[in-house]
Amino acid sequence: MTNSSIIAAGVGATFSLLRLGADLISKASQAAKVNDEKIENAKPKENDSDAAAAAAADRRASMMSTRRFSLVNINGRMSMANIYGYSGRRQSVRNTVDAIETTKDEETAEEVAEEPKSKLEASLPTISLVIHLILFGYFLSATILSSIGSHPAYIYAIYDSIPLGCATVAVFLGIVSNLSDFQRARFSSLQRMLYSMSALILWSGCIVTIALPPSSTAMTSGNTEMTAVDIATIACLSIHAILAIAEGRIFRKPSVSSKDGKKAKLNKRALLIILKPYFWPNKTATSATLNRIRAITTWACVICAKVCSLTSPILLGTATTALTRFDYETAIRYSIYYAILQLAASTFKECQSLVYLRVGQAAFVQLSELSFNHLHSLSLDWHLKKKLGEVIRSMDRGIAACDMLMKYLFLWLVPAIAEMILVTIIFASYFDFFPIAMSVFFFVIIYMFWTIVLTLWRKKFRKQVAKSDNDWHDKCTDSLVNFETVKYFTAEEYEKNRFAKSVETFQKGSVNVQGSLSFLNISQQVLLQCCLATNLSLAVISVRNRQNCCVAAGCDEPNSACCSALEDICPGLEVGDFTTVLVYTINLFMPLNYLGSVYNMIVMSLVDLANLSELLAENPDVTDVPDAVEMPPKSLDDTAVEFDDVRFHYPTQPDTKGLKGLSFKMKRGTVTAVVGPTGEGKTTVSRLLFRFYDVLGGAVKVNGMDVRSIKQKSLRGAIGVVPQNTSLFNDTLRNNIRYGNQDATDDEIMKVVNDAQLTKFVDSLPEGLDTIVGDRGLKLSGGEKQRTAIARCLLKNPSIVALDTVTENSVQDALDRLGNDRTVLVIAHRLGTIRNADNIIVLGDGKVAEEGTHDDLLALNGKYAEMWNMQLHSTRENSQLNLTELDAA
Repeated sequence: MTNSSIIAAGVGATFSLLRLGADLISKASQAAKVNDEKIENAKPKENDSDAAAAAAADRRASMMSTRRFSLVNINGRMSMANIYGYSGRRQSVRNTVDAIETTKDEETAEEVAEEPKSKLEASLPTISLVIHLILFGYFLSATILSSIGSHPAYIYAIYDSIPLGCATVAVFLGIVSNLSDFQRARFSSLQRMLYSMSALILWSGCIVTIALPPSSTAMTSGNTEMTAVDIATIACLSIHAILAIAEGRIFRKPSVSSKDGKKAKLNKRALLIILKPYFWPNKTATSATLNRIRAITTWACVICAKVCSLTSPILLGTATTALTRFDYETAIRYSIYYAILQLAASTFKECQSLVYLRVGQAAFVQLSELSFNHLHSLSLDWHLKKKLGEVIRSMDRGIAACDMLMKYLFLWLVPAIAEMILVTIIFASYFDFFPIAMSVFFFVIIYMFWTIVLTLWRKKFRKQVAKSDNDWHDKCTDSLVNFETVKYFTAEEYEKNRFAKSVETFQKGSVNVQGSLSFLNISQQVLLQCCLATNLSLAVISVRNRQNCCVAAGCDEPNSACCSALEDICPGLEVGDFTTVLVYTINLFMPLNYLGSVYNMIVMSLVDLANLSELLAENPDVTDVPDAVEMPPKSLDDTAVEFDDVRFHYPTQPDTKGLKGLSFKMKRGTVTAVVGPTGEGKTTVSRLLFRFYDVLGGAVKVNGMDVRSIKQKSLRGAIGVVPQNTSLFNDTLRNNIRYGNQDATDDEIMKVVNDAQLTKFVDSLPEGLDTIVGDRGLKLSGGEKQRTAIARCLLKNPSIVALDTVTENSVQDALDRLGNDRTVLVIAHRLGTIRNADNIIVLGDGKVAEEGTHDDLLALNGKYAEMWNMQLHSTRENSQLNLTELDAA
């Protein structure tokens, strides 16, 4: 037997355990999401404004939960004096964390999508289970017979009882995993990797152990030849490895779908962009160099804190050993060193938190600007397809999730895992005591998975309590709001019973939550104390063996300097190392008390981060070509705008009519109106002019140049618009008008206010132009909003104007002033407003059906004349109806 065979077999069995743990976590997560889906389906649907407001509220709740949880010093180390007093405080902290977790959770309910399977995929689970049972039978019998030594083939086998026992455990865990997920519905990429690595490590460890030359192997039996048992073991482990690889290749990865039919995935390119500001930030309010120094300092503080924490227990052990030898000077010196390192570790942690605060702020600014700019770079079609609330929520939660992920994954979990690995290495190399290293490794792995599984199991209790808490508050509010109705029907007793029942349900649920928390705490303490008992017992045995060896070698005292000089002859732990093992074990486990809560936060952060990465991975449909130019001042002829055989339909509506070869020209300084029935593409014409979409055929030209060759900013800067539905910002009237030209002076603003006939309205306001217009301008009437849009367009002073609006007669004069000396495209909804247009385009079947002036088109007696007569007749009927109502009154 060699140490390499034990290590390889132990690692292989550990990977099998990790695979089973991953499956249990996945199973518990799916069970927890069932309740989430029921609660989510019971919620009333939100409109965009409600969802947008909810997004802001979610962000505030997330920030509050982060602040509250950060009050817990999960990175801290504990002195020997307060280790056991800490457990009582931990319970109250956990209750706070539970309350926080119920306010925010994963919203995407996923379900396994069933797809038709091949015959091999359908039969492989049964074949795998049968083979695993056969292998388990062999390894179990081989382990027992090798331990007993009842046959020479087992006695002289190179691969003996200990690695055979590890292989037995690995195969048994594989059987449990197969039975737990027989159809491989949860056979994720992580499980495939762990399963394959477990089988390959077992197989390669066996091959290397048996194939090594005699000079490099230390056989306890002295045998160097393979026995039949070794050959059978190689064959069985080979079958096991082949089966693991085959399962990973044949079984499909579980496909999941969300409520909208797809699941957000972490886009690797977008993820690198998102996380970069935390590791290598750019310039914000401070310089890029200073931000990057802070980022580097953060990680340096993390490393230094861990180095101090990992070094200090060794110094404490040295001081203890010196004390047993009555070397008080050395004991005092190393005790001081220990205290200094502990202080340094705490200082580095506080410095890391303080410096990271500025790094997080800079990253928040960068990510916010990046997301905001990216949303504005996306096409109009993308925005029309998305719900505003969902977009804002994805951006809001995603940015907050980045900070949470950095704190709890990169600044807490990764250092904790690194510490576990380093402690294992210290025990195996520095102390040269492999059993304690393996004990720490196995207990920490079991502790982590058990904590996560129980946390997911407790999730259903917390959900039920949150629901019942809302229920009794709702019943109380509802009853008091309807106080008068309750009195009318003398229903006080009924309301009292209903309320009492809800409160009782809430209290019962609270007991379940507390009971599950107590069970989690007790199980964690059991694992911790078992690890402590195991490690300390192993340390005592090692100390005893070393001291006995020293006495046998002629030393007078087992703890004397003589014994230290015989380290090569008498290896093992010293008395002080007993204290080192104790401190290492406690320091390693204490931060893991919050692993379940941190795991929930990391999972929620990854979900939100996936949504943000998917958002940032969206590519705009309309982009500037590499050689795009500024818009030319004018064309060679007098044509300002030209639609040349334009063909287009919306990407989401390929079956609609669309434009099918639309061609017309707009001369400079003229008014061109586009009319037609609903759905003929009137608004589409203005959108193509602004290049919100690219045509599928033909070209839209401005000043003789295809708009696809002009920079979007230059093109849209030369075109003004008065839209059909004027939307204003929730700001002052002055700032809404100044939106047309941010550099405009107050005198220029007053001039366009007068030209847009807003002067009388502004004078009637107590605060004048500094009046807040409300969300989307809700405090203004339709005509006032249109005049504001006209004033904004006048301030922009474009050479081309697009009017897509239903106007009041009182606004028409302001529109006429807007069109002076400009090329105007009017999307007409009232034919009476375009009687004086220089050219009228009548759309029909995606083309120009008729073209000419108002009088010319009436003379044709075609579509335009028909629409004119219909509107004229409708206007007369409405007028007569109003007169009849007036007479009756």
